[in-house]
Amino acid sequence: MKAIEIDWKSWKDALVDLIFPGECPICEEGAYLEGSSFGCLSCLDSLIWLNASRCKICGESMPLPIAIELECPSCRECRPSFSAGRSMFQLDEKGRALVHAIKYDGEKRLVGDACHWIKRSDGFKDFIYNAVLVPVPLHKKKMRKRGFNQSVWIAEEFAKVAGGRTVVYDCLERKRPTQTQTKLNRSERKNNVKNAFALRSGTCLDGFSEIVLIDDVYTTGSTLDACTKVLLGAGCSKVKVATMGRG
Repeated sequence: MKAIEIDWKSWKDALVDLIFPGECPICEEGAYLEGSSFGCLSCLDSLIWLNASRCKICGESMPLPIAIELECPSCRECRPSFSAGRSMFQLDEKGRALVHAIKYDGEKRLVGDACHWIKRSDGFKDFIYNAVLVPVPLHKKKMRKRGFNQSVWIAEEFAKVAGGRTVVYDCLERKRPTQTQTKLNRSERKNNVKNAFALRSGTCLDGFSEIVLIDDVYTTGSTLDACTKVLLGAGCSKVKVATMGRG
């Protein structure tokens, strides 16, 4: 008699959903309705995935189909310190709902959907593969208040999905509290995070050939640029950036 194979993962997800009911952050229906994905797979399909022409520096979506790599107006005006950037999806209403569920509601289970995100984001896995992923840090006061750093969660899941020699190195610290960037313009954001970051005591970057900074969203790139300058100043030769959403 052929042994019956039991899908323990599906049973576990169903049990978790029964005991700890959750909601897809986009459609607000029950979690795990479509198998192993906490967010509905159909809702993930509806996000604006950045797979078309992109700026060769920051990864911003370009409006025209182009045969050669171009720089976006923002990078031409103020070239960032990092060498390349990638974001997965546009921060429209649905994209913001997904990010906010992680960042403000602490839905760590949602980060487990990274395997589904990466499948929808052409080239993203290759972009982070075998790299050292460095999460953007929170200030210790905000960390105590919030209890978690969503960028660490994202980096850890990215490393797991990418595989190979991809690792996470939480080596940066935010030296002083900074004002929330949400309502600041580009120049205000840049001044807000100037000299706000440093390497943690005991950090060693020797032998790290490629570093990718990880954050939840890319808006003007000011925070990522400030972190990049710290890493370059410590002797890193190349720093890239990767985020979930693009504002």
